[in-house]
Amino acid sequence: MEQLTFERVCKIDPTQLQENMSYPADEMLITGRPKRISRPLVDFEPSRPGVGFWEAEVGAWKFVYPSNRNEIFHVLEGTFSLESETTPQTEFSKGDTGVIPAGFSGTLRVTEAVRKIYVLLT
Repeated sequence: MEQLTFERVCKIDPTQLQENMSYPADEMLITGRPKRISRPLVDFEPSRPGVGFWEAEVGAWKFVYPSNRNEIFHVLEGTFSLESETTPQTEFSKGDTGVIPAGFSGTLRVTEAVRKIYVLLT
């Protein structure tokens, strides 16, 4: 795996990163039509990790996580939960750190607008 390197110490302002906005596909929606925004610091590629910030409005949707990607995250604001047929509903709030394993298939439910930092690993 290619090593990530940075040339200097720097302060990161997430609002200055490229913003990618999306909405869950209609067939995946459960409640609401939550806007989601990602701001990658390092775009994910199969040979290296990805790092960035993610936020979402209140709502719920089904999703399937790619089989080649694990996510470690830390919640900066808000509350959301993850659940699947094999995973009981697990809630995450400000200050919590968690993992979404490769291939996870389930429901993400945002109950209070959420913002998190994530690291994507293969």
